[in-house]
Amino acid sequence: MKWGRTEITWGFCLAAAWLNYLDRQGIFPLALAACVLHEVGHYAAIRCLGGDIKLIRLTAIGAEMELEAPLDYCREGVAALAGPGVNLLAALVLCRWPWGRTFSGLNLALGCFNLMPVSVMDGGRAMACTLSLLAGPGLAEAVGRVMDRAVTAAMLVCGALLAGARQNFTMLLVALWLASHFCRRRKER
Repeated sequence: MKWGRTEITWGFCLAAAWLNYLDRQGIFPLALAACVLHEVGHYAAIRCLGGDIKLIRLTAIGAEMELEAPLDYCREGVAALAGPGVNLLAALVLCRWPWGRTFSGLNLALGCFNLMPVSVMDGGRAMACTLSLLAGPGLAEAVGRVMDRAVTAAMLVCGALLAGARQNFTMLLVALWLASHFCRRRKER
């Protein structure tokens, strides 16, 4: 489904419906609001840095922004950090009041999660931009591949331990998603 510069995939609709159905505590609307804040942070930074957004695509795993022209490394790094930055700022401000603590916690989790130094996350993009500026894109890509593997392996181990000890499969599922993404990307090369 496409409206102007926004495309909503069926995966997004199915994931949202499924999460809403499973939500017994009313957290889904707050989580969705935290995600919107995150994307507004990226959007505002891109626009302030002179970028022009061609398309915003909502998928089952998040939002993607397609730009008319790529940003340079410095501006891309700032834009990548803007989303988690907005979440962390919201968490800091809202944690002071009892009514804002759940929303604060969701923003804290989303901001920290997106700062992971893996290539599909904002932290990995910012790391790649910084390394590209300092040492060139070749080294940035090599370090990115090592970090992708190391973080994914650590999450697989921790996720398996957590699943066995606490019956919580969230980290394991995220690690499997990351591993499948990196395997698919390697096959495309």
